[in-house]
This record gives sequence, structure tokens and C-alpha cells, in this order.
Amino acid sequence: MLLKDLCSTFGRSANWYGVLSSSYGIREEREGDANYEVPDVREVSSCTPLPPSLVLITAPAAVGKSAAASYIGNILHAPILDLSRLQVGDGTLEGALSKSFGIRRNADFSEAMLEGKATLIVDALDEAEVRSGQANFRAFVRGVADTAAQISGEKAAIVILSRAESARTLQELFTERGLQYSHYEIRPFGREQAERYLGRRVTSVFESRGKEPLHLRHEQPYKASRNKLFSVLASAITEHTSDIWSNSDVRDFLGYAPVLDVAAEYLAVENFATLERSLSRSRSVSFAHWDMVADVIDQLLLREQDKFVNQYKETDSFKRKESGALLPVLYAPEEQCARLLDYVENMRLDLDIPVSLPSELRESYDAAVDTQLSNHPFLRGDGWFNVIFRDYVTARAQCSALVSEKSSQAIRRGVLSSSWKHSPMYAFFSHSLGRAAEEESSSCHSEDVGSLYESLKSTCEAEDRLFVTAGKAGNRLMVTFSIYRGEVAEPVLFLTFFTHEGTTSISFPRELSYANIWNVPEVTIGGDHPSFKFGSSVYISCGDLLLSASEIQAYVGASENPILLSSGSLVSDGVKIQADSTDLIVICEDDLPYPWSRYQRRLDVGGLAADARESRYLYLEFRRLVLRFKDAKRGEAAVYKPMMDNLVVGTNKRAQTIMNYLTGMGYVKVSKSMYLLDLAIFAQLGISRSQLRDLDFTDAAKQVSKDILRYSKK
Repeated sequence: MLLKDLCSTFGRSANWYGVLSSSYGIREEREGDANYEVPDVREVSSCTPLPPSLVLITAPAAVGKSAAASYIGNILHAPILDLSRLQVGDGTLEGALSKSFGIRRNADFSEAMLEGKATLIVDALDEAEVRSGQANFRAFVRGVADTAAQISGEKAAIVILSRAESARTLQELFTERGLQYSHYEIRPFGREQAERYLGRRVTSVFESRGKEPLHLRHEQPYKASRNKLFSVLASAITEHTSDIWSNSDVRDFLGYAPVLDVAAEYLAVENFATLERSLSRSRSVSFAHWDMVADVIDQLLLREQDKFVNQYKETDSFKRKESGALLPVLYAPEEQCARLLDYVENMRLDLDIPVSLPSELRESYDAAVDTQLSNHPFLRGDGWFNVIFRDYVTARAQCSALVSEKSSQAIRRGVLSSSWKHSPMYAFFSHSLGRAAEEESSSCHSEDVGSLYESLKSTCEAEDRLFVTAGKAGNRLMVTFSIYRGEVAEPVLFLTFFTHEGTTSISFPRELSYANIWNVPEVTIGGDHPSFKFGSSVYISCGDLLLSASEIQAYVGASENPILLSSGSLVSDGVKIQADSTDLIVICEDDLPYPWSRYQRRLDVGGLAADARESRYLYLEFRRLVLRFKDAKRGEAAVYKPMMDNLVVGTNKRAQTIMNYLTGMGYVKVSKSMYLLDLAIFAQLGISRSQLRDLDFTDAAKQVSKDILRYSKK
């Protein structure tokens, strides 16, 4: 039902009682807001058939509880007790009414209220809890319960608006005393409501810029852009593009007023056709909508900080300290993110933050934060409101300098654990938050690479292939992720990360396919799950290869390249391997025990030890690059040049040497955006691509490895 329908169940005064003083928290909303978008409400619990003495209306942060209070007050001619500026306690309710109305008017109003013929609205119960402290807050709630117990009319006479968590104290007390109350929840806007609200917000944005509201004159192009924007934002939650508003998670997000406020900024443009084309490209190429979603979430965090600071600075403990310089660092977005992760995911993070907080304020501050946190807009009960908020919080905590290294390690363990359900948002938010202004690449800790891979893997459709490359660049790694859809040559996604200075160890917890890992000091395969799955076309060349899984499975497609693991040392304990000998190839300088010995190959290229080792590495790069070429027309094999340059070669100097060798010797030529391998000329080497695939180290292969080594020395 609509909120206006619910209002018919409350007591309504024929006339305004008239507030004599607004200094005690009581106000009257005599001027209605013609632009107010009346929301839907959902019944959570009811005391039917008994009439309730009190109605509780809850909603997450920023849904518009105060606006709803003003709307109800205007319809019912009801006074509003605004608790956002009050220190509440025992007797606050009666004192505020008496001082605001005066003795005679208060007596008239109180009598009508007790008979169910007038209604008192109490707003911002959650904010009073932060400002007043638990003891005073509970005393106030007991006073409300005492008043509600005296109401005898057939209609509710007290309406309280609050976030759900702060209302629990009131609900528990009413249940304990056997008092009758009903509970309703304000729902996010539905499609038509959201469209009307958004239209008015776009008008406001245009007018604030001193411009004509163009969307009112160009209605159809505006609607097309608006609908495309809704579709793009919804894609953060669901892959379905039709009837997106029927999805409750989509409605919760798109119908959230702060999301619509930010969307209005995007829609207040001069050319709607250009905006629609840009939005159409954003989902498949630029993923600009992720920045939009991040902007929305960031504004919510700043709003929460502002609300908390305004309440906490009025507490007695803070006033005694009188340190206004502290206010900007209190309950900062990064602190909220760390505390939310600890609260929901039980990561046991170091929460002695902010570090600049004086010790004498720590106890009162932590108590106030605990109260505020339980009412956070990113939460629904003890869990996340949706996965978008969870992944933004996780990515931001990981990127924050306020979070200690010990806490960062705990977060990484949590995200890499088998219990973590991955979604695409974590990778996109990590890339956005770790990217400097005007930069295409982002930064991360090397131990985040595995969770980024899992996150992007979760966005892949049936025909998609996720490619990951990682290679050493100085004292850090360069890592790229790309998703190819079907036979399309260009990737639908391309993200680049550089790991933090000095971080060069990576791990993959569950699975890995289409990977090129080269010159990485340490690679860990496996996590807390017992098994690990290798897919096609995996190439790992590293110093130390650690396998923590107890079972390795390898599945290679008929036309795909086998898994090749090349390492200086391989550490594994009691592993069971399920793989054909043609699907898994292991090269290691040490003699490997069973079952690894079944898959071990040796490349005996002769010569001095240093030259032999370098020759082996170059030949493996030669194999890796040549196998990237797929059969094309007229005796040629082809590969998309940007993919080869950016993903397969990258900053790998050996791979760059091989490409120079192949092009310089005439085996490979460039045609537009493609590299073409001339199969007839390549055949003169005496090595077939099937021999390369199976790593058959023939005499011809030995000769090629020596030729490449000589070429590399020139």
C-alpha cells in the first residue's frame, strides 16, 4: 500500500494545535511538499485484530524517513518530535510537548492523543541513540511505552520513524509489556515512482546550473537515455535486461533515492542521444557505470560520516575534550568500510581507528560507533543490504592507507577463502579505487590477484574466455585481465594492474585457465579448498611453485594448448593428480617425486649452464607465442595484434625477443590489426605446431633454441 493509505489508520486532528516554541524539538509541517513522491510501505508485523497504540515505520538510511514524517504530519495536522537535535532521556516526551504547546494546549492535545483522535510523530529515533547514549535512550523508550500503554482509541496515536536496528529496543520493550503495535517498512521506489522522482531531480539539477530543463522539451530522447541508464545500473546486479524492476534486488538499488540523486547528475546533459550512445557502450567496453555506482556509494558513506559527527560532537564526552580538529577524521569512509567488514564477516580486524583519537575518548567513541554501525545503510539486519555494498566496502578497505597491514592480510584471506561468494563488483571497484586520476592502469597488492581473477571469472558467460597475464616489471608485477566473447577479436573488457612495490607473490585459490604467468618469483596454486582445477592454455614460469591443494584436476579442450608448469622448484605434499600426460607438462630443475614425475619433461639443450638455462626459457617463450596463432586462410595462422602485444608479450623481455625474431626472420608479418604466421616458411624450421604443443624436444627444436639464443645475444 501507499503511505497515504496507511495514514488513514492514524488519528487525525481537525485543526493545528499551534506550537508556541520550536526550541524543544516539536514542529508542525503546515506547508505540504507538492513534489513529494509518496512511497509504498510493506507490513512487517501487525497486532490485528486489536488496534495498535503505536505504529513503527522503519527504512534504511537515506530512504526518506524525515520526508515521510513531514508528509504524515501535514496530512494529519500532527506535531513532529524531531529527535535529531535532542539529548533524550526520562521525561523527554512529556517535557517537549509541554514546553512547545504550553500547559493548556498540551492538555488538549494529550487528551485527544490518548483517545486516538490525534497523532504524535516521533522522527529520527536512531539519531537520538547515538547522541544520548544507551542508558538515556532506553529511559526515553520506556517513557514512550508508558504513554502508549494509556492510549485507548481505535486508531494509532503515536508514529515512530527509525532505522530498523535502533527500533529493536522499542520492539523488545513493547513485546515484553504486551503492548500492541504494528510495524511497517518504507519500500524503495517502484519504476513509475522512480521515474517521477528522477524527473524532478533532473529539473533541480538543470535549474541549479542556471539552465533550461531540457528533458522537459526533449521528452523521448530523455526517456531513452533514462531507461538505458537504468539498464546499465541494473547490470551490476543481474544479466537479465528485460523487466529489470521485477527483480527485488534491482528495485532496492534503483529505487534508492541517493542512487537516483546521482543518476540525475548524469542525465542533466544537453544532448541525450550522445548520452544514450555512451551508456550503450559503457557496459561492454568502458564500464563507466561502475564509476557511477561507486560515486553513489561514496556519497552514502560521506552522508553517514556527516550524520555521525553531528551527533557525536554534541555528546558530553566530546564537549569536555572540545577538539574540533578531530571532526574530519571521525567515522571516515575507510573506517566505516573496515568496521563493516569486521561486523558482518567477522574478520577480526584491528579497529583501533582513528589512530589520532585521544585515549580518553576511545570508550565513548567506540560505543557511539557501534550504535551507528548497526544502523548503517549498507546493512539489512546483521547482513549486507546487497552484494554491491559488500564488494565496494571490501575493495575500499583493501585500498585504504588507514587499514593496517595486518588487517589487510585478514581481508585478503577472507576474500580468497572458499566461503566467499565472488561477484564482478569486487574487481571493478578495486580497479576504480586503486587508479590514479587520468590513469588507465590501477594498483593492488600481488596477493589480491587471485581474488581479482575469481571476481572477473564470475562475470563470464558460457562462451566467454577470461585471459590473465602476470609478469615481473622491476620489483613488482604487471597483471592484465581481458574477457573475450565468442569469436570477436576485441576484448569486451581489459583491465591492467601494477602490484605494489615489493609485492611479487601471487596465488590462485580455486581454478586457472588461459593464463600466462612469466618470471614471477613465487606462485601458489590452491587455497583452503582441497581441490584445484586447471583449464586449457595455462603457462606458468616461476621461481618457486607451491601447490597447497590436495587434489589437482586438469581438463584441456581438444583444440586447446596443454598446461605447462616451469619452475626452479616445486613444493607439494601428498597431492593427487587427475590429468592425462598430454594435458599437463611439468619442467623443473629438480627430480620430482611421484606423481609429478609422470608429467615431468626435460629440455637438455647442452652448452654452459647459464646458456642452457636461458636457451630453455627462450624456447618456452617461442612455444608459447607460436601456439597463440590460430589457423586462418591461405596457409597462414593469425592472432589479434593488440592481444599479442598487450597480453601475451606485455613487458616480458624474452617474449619481446621472440616476436622480434619471428618478424625479423620473416616467419611473421603484420597486416592491419593482425599478426600473420606464414606456415610454409615456418615449416622450414622442421618443427610442427603439434610438436610444440606436446613439447617434443627434437633435434630440430634443439637447433631452433640455439638459433634463438644467438639471436638474443646480438
